[in-house]
Amino acid sequence: MTPLDPAIAQKLSAALVAGPSALLAVLSELFTAVPGVRTATFIATAPDKTVTHRIGTSDPQNFPVGNVDPVDDSPWNRRILGEKKPVIGDSVAGMAAFIPETDGLVAMGYGACSCFPIVIGGETRGVVALLGDAGIFTPATLAEIHALLPIAALIFTFPGISER
Repeated sequence: MTPLDPAIAQKLSAALVAGPSALLAVLSELFTAVPGVRTATFIATAPDKTVTHRIGTSDPQNFPVGNVDPVDDSPWNRRILGEKKPVIGDSVAGMAAFIPETDGLVAMGYGACSCFPIVIGGETRGVVALLGDAGIFTPATLAEIHALLPIAALIFTFPGISER
């Protein structure tokens, strides 16, 4: 087991003290440092489970914070919120199976997406959504992402974060 790099641990510690905005910035930096990942977005589940909303992103121009989506019976919601399993779309077809906005993402130059539910105490509190080029979600890349997910879970423990 490789210990967490001391410089990254220090950044995370300082961000935790500074609050959610600082932590989201560090998390965005960590996820977009994974080879091939160009955009990282963090989505919270409302306490009443009726909506999800963006609480942070590495690309606020194209993915504005505050965007709200209803929790309905779509394949994405069933997979993430119901089954509590990730969505891995490593191609345009894979994305389209879960993401209705795939055409728009392709127009922006993306060819792959992955969405990882953050489950705390048995409930999906949020999602880490990553975008990049087709074919990036290799076993090695997924291992790097999975190593970061427990750290990302910290953002969903801040009081009121799911209501921002």
